[in-house]
Formats: sequence, structure tokens, C-alpha cells
Amino acid sequence: MENRVKNKLEYLFNCSTKLLYRYISNPTGLEEWFADAVNFTQGKYVFLWDGSSREAELLESRLNSHTRFRWLDDPEDEFLEFRLRQDDLTNDVSLTITDFCDSEEQEGNQMLWDSAIQQLRNRIGA
Repeated sequence: MENRVKNKLEYLFNCSTKLLYRYISNPTGLEEWFADAVNFTQGKYVFLWDGSSREAELLESRLNSHTRFRWLDDPEDEFLEFRLRQDDLTNDVSLTITDFCDSEEQEGNQMLWDSAIQQLRNRIGA
């Protein structure tokens, strides 16, 4: 088995947590920047990209704070988490993404997230 690593990436936004939460917590918001399409059926999320798909379950969600998914084909202790935090002084919002990948894919994984975040920034204008 490949060496799996935990990645934590942080991105700053100049918008409210309420606005950003919509993009990390429901299928419509997620498909605007993260996947080509997101369907919710029978308690599972199905994420679609370029003809391929992955199924996930929602492990945890807290309004205007975070969502945590688990890919059904990944190990039980791995997850994909989107966590929001607002700075009390600047009011900037940080989106911290936690996910896992094979160690040799870490650089490519970072580039994919950077690209997705740029698409999210373009969507919300922040």
C-alpha cells in the first residue's frame, strides 16, 4: 500500500462564513467549484468529474463552521474536511481543507486544490 499523507491547506477569503458555508455544505454549492456535478441520493453524495465518480458520506456538519466527508473507497480514518474560521481583528475568513493522498501525489494534489479555490474565488468574488 502507498504511503498516505494528511494535507492541510489554508486559503483566505474576504467574505462571510455564511456565504462560504453554502459552497462547502450542499450539492449545488459544491458543484459550482469542486466537482462537475454532485448528487445526493440514499444518504450518499456522488461527486462527478470528467465521467468518473466517487461516493462519500457526510460525517459531520456544523452551520457556518465545517463539513466533513468520508470517501467510501478510502480507509475509515481518512476524510475530506472543509473548515471555516473568521479572524476577529480582520474579519477575513480562512477555509482550511484537510484531505489525504499518496505521498508522491502531494504536489499535484496542492495544484488541484489551488485551481479549485481559484474557481471558488471567481464564483463568490472574494
